[in-house]
Amino acid sequence: MTANNFAVVTGGSTGIGAEICRQMLEAGYEVISLARRKPAQSHARLHAVEVDLVDRSATEWAAADIAARFPISHIVHNAGVIRPALLPDVVQDDLQALMQLHLGAALTLMQTALPAMKRTALAASCLCHRAGR
Repeated sequence: MTANNFAVVTGGSTGIGAEICRQMLEAGYEVISLARRKPAQSHARLHAVEVDLVDRSATEWAAADIAARFPISHIVHNAGVIRPALLPDVVQDDLQALMQLHLGAALTLMQTALPAMKRTALAASCLCHRAGR
């Protein structure tokens, strides 16, 4: 793993997300955890950003901040919740919140990280071309 691998992990403070962070750190990644709370674990290459991904404005701000500070190469969108309800009981606000968390946050993160990802891919492509691969 090189220093060029910067991974954003949503929901990285607990459960599966915390384990994903741990394993990525073990593999040599620089990891940015996006979650409502700071992770219990600490590591020199673990950066915690507290954000509620249901809040679109807060997500956009956090994504822009992260993209300005780190050349993101990987995104693991692990954050998620379930608000179970039978069809007659579904509340539009719940549906909107779930769509923002599961789809909107992922789209915002990808669109914000894409320029760095393209630069990284282009640099890797150029290196491979120069090496005759």
